[in-house]
Amino acid sequence: MKKKIAFATVLVLLGLLPATQASGATFKNCAELRNTYKYGISLSSKSVNQGVGPIFTPRVSAAVFRLNKRLDLDKDNIVCEVRRPNSAQGATPTTSPTAAPSDQNYEAPSLVSDDVELCRIQEASRSRGMTGAGFPAWNTLTPSKGVVKWALIPIDFEDLPGEQNFGSRVDDQMALLSEWFATVSGGKFRVEWVVLDKWARVAGKSTDYAIDRSVNVGDAANGPKLFRAAMDAADPHFDFSNIQTVNFILPKGQTFITETSQGFPWDQVVKDYQSKEGKVASYSIPGMFFDLPGKAYWSYWAHEFGHAIGLPHIGTSRGDLPPFNPWDLMGGQDGPSRELSGWLRFFAGWLNDDQVYCKDASKVQDLRLSLVPLSQASAGVKFAVIPITKTKAVLIESRRETKFSCSTTPARNGVLVYTYDATLGHGENFLTPIYPAGRPNQVDSCSAQNNRGVASPNVLLSKGESIEVEGLRVEVLSLGTVDKVLVTRK
Repeated sequence: MKKKIAFATVLVLLGLLPATQASGATFKNCAELRNTYKYGISLSSKSVNQGVGPIFTPRVSAAVFRLNKRLDLDKDNIVCEVRRPNSAQGATPTTSPTAAPSDQNYEAPSLVSDDVELCRIQEASRSRGMTGAGFPAWNTLTPSKGVVKWALIPIDFEDLPGEQNFGSRVDDQMALLSEWFATVSGGKFRVEWVVLDKWARVAGKSTDYAIDRSVNVGDAANGPKLFRAAMDAADPHFDFSNIQTVNFILPKGQTFITETSQGFPWDQVVKDYQSKEGKVASYSIPGMFFDLPGKAYWSYWAHEFGHAIGLPHIGTSRGDLPPFNPWDLMGGQDGPSRELSGWLRFFAGWLNDDQVYCKDASKVQDLRLSLVPLSQASAGVKFAVIPITKTKAVLIESRRETKFSCSTTPARNGVLVYTYDATLGHGENFLTPIYPAGRPNQVDSCSAQNNRGVASPNVLLSKGESIEVEGLRVEVLSLGTVDKVLVTRK
């Protein structure tokens, strides 16, 4: 109570707000806040913008910032900042996408974007827990911005000694993991690897730690036992200072872990374990499954760490293939695209506001959009959100096969149209691709190697193709360095 009284007093005495606003300085969204504070609010004069800049100078108010801290999506101690147009530093600010890519084929949207805040659709599912499928932005227990330290620790056993050169199995995997996160986060999240250069010998025999299914650490009889034993073995030889996640690897040819073992910031055994230097937030151990042809450690590491920072699993991990599984690494880490969808990038705060086009469906009238491919490092709109209701939206993005993809013939390049259902969440089909009926299944290069992958249709739209969804018609006008689409309301 004392804090609240002092806090309100400071607001009035310093004149940071008119007296009539002193008790009502919490704003619903950025549009409302900017009606009072044109260029946003910063915690202090030392706050530095971490998003795309330059920005107009925000008002400094620690009090108002704290009341609206939830709007600080990029965690830079500035809320609702307004970007300056690059070509005219003194121009009137705008919240519509103003990026001007060097590609001459790029055109600004034919309709000005609504405030992106409208498209941060609130999740209304019953499955929201330690992960979320929709807004508000997740207050993760593990950092999702900046440089984060990851450990790579090889562990072996008396009856299962490790091979001499384990680096040949993982060096390229670590490099791919780092590049993938730098790409999908737009440079906002980077991994710094710290490697133990020798095998850490775990007490007991490998067979004492058998785990036959991929479940959270607390759901496997030997899960907590293996995690504690592995950490105990590594602790005398490894500095865990500031390590967020630990990726253990096992000796080549092991058979006692069939699939995987992993733990997260909310698992009790992970929370309780204390190394010499402190705690870690999560861990993973790839098993036999990821030594099969066409499988990869890096995509498994990325998938599990996605959960650690609050990203959901799209659909079920067992049984029939969920429809969006092949199109998002958070649906299937060994799917063909191994991409992160525009929706989850938006949710994670890895897309800048000017990379997101937002338009209420009722206002759509012959909307022409140029879309920069999702993982291409250039300016421009990459993701379009068209809210239909408070709990449903149509989403549009441009996809290309990348170095992370498993190749198919023809290549999976084109426009992806899908829907978001806010009444569904983690472990459910909250994202659904929309595509013409009768598409044949394709076998990708990774699945073809091991004969265990499930073929899926290419749902991407090519030039001249169109679909109808939720009262809208989406037509692809052209594909190229940018993809051009026309959205009309029926």
